[in-house]
Amino acid sequence: MRTFFRAAALAFLPLPALAAPVCDMRGAEPLEVFETAKAAFLKGDFKSFARVTTTLVKGGPAAFGDAVGSLEGLFPNGFESCQTVVQRIDVGGMVQEISTFNIKGLKGPMSVYLLALPTRGSLEISYVTFDTTMSKVLNELR
Repeated sequence: MRTFFRAAALAFLPLPALAAPVCDMRGAEPLEVFETAKAAFLKGDFKSFARVTTTLVKGGPAAFGDAVGSLEGLFPNGFESCQTVVQRIDVGGMVQEISTFNIKGLKGPMSVYLLALPTRGSLEISYVTFDTTMSKVLNELR
């Protein structure tokens, strides 16, 4: 039944073409706007990640404040790999996704939460958060 609702939601959303997945999708559908953001994060291009994820956020990329500099200092070469562990697509059009990024030399991952909404005919990211503590990121799921 869940698969039916998911397919129905995807059929009516103004989604861009499916993109080649950056992370292991584990059954989730790759969406262009998320794949662009995850590709930048994976390779450590945090300025591009900020631009892609803040198009609807007041203040744009500057809303990240010192986070971009901190990420660049901590993960200058990005991450080893990533996997999408949660994807929720609501009938109204909201899409949520959590991906974990494997940190070189460490056991625990960096978790990234992305939320996108249909906006003026396209799917746009409207909220993002990330943390090495998975429970903090899981608390963002709606």
